[in-house]
Amino acid sequence: MRYFAIIGYWCIAVVVIAAILANFDYDFSHALFLASLYLPALLCLRIAIPKVDFSNKKEGIRNVIFILSSVVILIMLLMLLANINEGGYPDCRVHSVMINPLFILLILTAITTPQIFLEQWLAKRERLHPQSIDFISDRHRVSLNIEEITYVESNDSEVWIHTLNNKYRTKTTISQWESILDNGDFIRIHRAYLVNLRHITVHNAASVRINECELPISRKYRETAKSKLNNCAMG
Repeated sequence: MRYFAIIGYWCIAVVVIAAILANFDYDFSHALFLASLYLPALLCLRIAIPKVDFSNKKEGIRNVIFILSSVVILIMLLMLLANINEGGYPDCRVHSVMINPLFILLILTAITTPQIFLEQWLAKRERLHPQSIDFISDRHRVSLNIEEITYVESNDSEVWIHTLNNKYRTKTTISQWESILDNGDFIRIHRAYLVNLRHITVHNAASVRINECELPISRKYRETAKSKLNNCAMG
């Protein structure tokens, strides 16, 4: 649901950008083509920004600046490529303002700020109205409420979905489950563990406890896990 909403928002945003670019004497089809060049940058921001850890504020800000600089350069390169007259849109010459970093940042800010509020609203809505998820376990179809899942465990070639009273074996990888369970409640703490924040009873820098199970936090995920666990405790 969330991904469809974001994709729909991006489609609307591209049309709005095209309407802005049409003011530079492009016909709407050319403006729409140029506006679509923002989509790769929006996707990069959607993936990269949530992974920034602000437990160290200076490092977090530095990482955000690096990401923004990268996507601005990406858009500038795409615009310059579009400016190469090789057919397709023979009259589509890129106006100089459209490769201006400040103009690009302004457009990105105007798009991503409402998107952040939209995603927060969707995440809150999902918590109030928990979703069910269907998957195959040992050749049987299983339907679970997402909030029932306590943690996901990767064990060699198998992945186990743990609930309070049961566990289910699946062939879906833990990385795929990380994308499926992207509702703000689940965090990756180890290459083998994806845990539900709502079911953590005790945690420290090295591990979390869910019921009677103590799960390790690996060094790779320690900073991100620390930030999210602290935010959860404050919430």
